[in-house]
Order: sequence, then C-alpha cells, then structure tokens
Amino acid sequence: MDQALISRLQAAIGDAYLIEREFASGGQSRLFLASDSNLPRKVVVKLLPPEMGGEIEAERFKREIRVLGRLQHPHIVPLLGTGHADDLLWYVMPFIRGDSLAVRLKDGPMPVLEALGTLHEVADALAHAHAEDVVHRDLKPENVLFQNGHALLADFGVAHARLEGLRRSSGVGLGEMRRSMAMSAGRLTQHGYAVGTPAYMAPEQFIGDDPADARADVYSLAMLGYEMLTGKAPFAQYKGARLMVAHFTETVPLASDVRGEVPAGVAQVIEKAMAKEPPDRYENAAAFRDALAIRS
Repeated sequence: MDQALISRLQAAIGDAYLIEREFASGGQSRLFLASDSNLPRKVVVKLLPPEMGGEIEAERFKREIRVLGRLQHPHIVPLLGTGHADDLLWYVMPFIRGDSLAVRLKDGPMPVLEALGTLHEVADALAHAHAEDVVHRDLKPENVLFQNGHALLADFGVAHARLEGLRRSSGVGLGEMRRSMAMSAGRLTQHGYAVGTPAYMAPEQFIGDDPADARADVYSLAMLGYEMLTGKAPFAQYKGARLMVAHFTETVPLASDVRGEVPAGVAQVIEKAMAKEPPDRYENAAAFRDALAIRS
C-alpha cells in the first residue's frame, strides 16, 4: 500500500470521502475504496497516477470524465463527482459490491434466460452510449459488474490509440510492432497506449486507421453473449498473434449447436453480430438489442 499517496489523495479530497484502502489496480489508473462522509455508502475513487500525469494522459483521463458525465443510464456505473488538486486528478463512482461477469463465468455457462437478460441489459447500456456518440471499445467480462442481480457496464476509459497510427508515428513495421507488442493484464499495449483487450476485440480494432465505431462494440458484445451462453469465449484456445489472426479468419460454431438450449434465433443474431466485416454486423447496440428481443 502506498500510504504516502493515500495521505496525499486524502488531503486533496478533503473530508468529503474517507480513503480506506487501495484496490489491486492495473492499467493507467489507481482505484481506492472510500466512505462517503455525508451518506451511508461506499464509493470508489479512480485516480490518475502522478507518474502518468503528463499532458496526453491527463487529457485522456479528462475525456473519460466528460464521457461518464454524459452517460446517465441504469445499467452504466455513474459518475458521482470529480476533482483536481495538488496535481492529482480523480473522479468518484459507486462501489459495486457484486461480482463481475468474469467471476460469474468461472462457474461455466450461465442459465440461458439469465444470460439473455444480462446481454439485453448490457446492450441497452451500450445503445445509450452509442446514441451519445460514445463507443466503449473495451468490452470484456471484467467490465460487466452485477448489483442486485442486474448488470452494470463499467470502464469507458480505454485509450483510442490505433496500431497503424502507432506504426506510422514510430517508423516500425506493423509485423515487427505486433511481435514486440507487450501483453499486460490481458491488454495489448505499446508505450502505455491501450488498444483494447485482444480476446474480445473486433478485427478492425487491430489495424484500423480510424477509431472503431459502434459496430466494433457490437462484435465484442456478441463475443460476450457467446461466452455467457456456451461457457467458452470464441478463440479462447489461441494466444498472441494467433488470436489476432483468428479474429480475421476463423468462425465459431453456432451457439445453438454448442448448447442445444440456446434458441436458434438468438444464435443467428450473435453470429451476425460477430461478422468479420463491420457492414455485415448490426449498425449499433440498439439494433442488436432489438434483434435479440425479437429472436429470443
């Protein structure tokens, strides 16, 4: 525990929240459990680490705050407040006591009705984000939390760096960059720029020149749905470059063929959403959600 940082953060926040401890943090932020001094609730304080407080990182963190401030939906973890003092930048969100989807999936596939309910709630949250011109870009089981039996979508902070853009700026060949790319906490990184989580990324997220649009989220959402229904993520047997190639070239059996309880119509919706080419998918999460509701 970095007690010096905790003391510094507590002094910057003042008496609004009482910092209790730090969570095991990863990526480009640090998370702290705190008590609300005015209300009987726990909160999480997300802090941009001082060592990552450069202009680019700070602007990215501020953009995350602005995005969360625009998103008000019952299935999105909300922003409670934000602050900036003593060269520290942070924001506050509720503490969600339930497990993540990643923990839930350790027990195998979910009951079909439960999986479809969760998928619908996450799709509805994404539909709201897409209507606000926000693309999540890092959907994965760890970013779906449960509270009182309902799903909450978290972590809209993934960086928007593109591999191709990094290649051009660095002068390194794309093949060499892929080979030297670090694998950190399951997330592809290079020079600290997160580009998504490879197991759930749409093909265009690996090499696209432009930021991925809503259809990339549709692909990732379908990957989650497939895993919830079958108990196995598509391409789970692959790692590294082989995983990336699978996203471009391989298909998976229909979910209904893997598990007979899955309605054939639902399996077809998920198959369409996992199309390799963005124009072949649903145009956004609302279209995916509505197709799923019709075919369930």
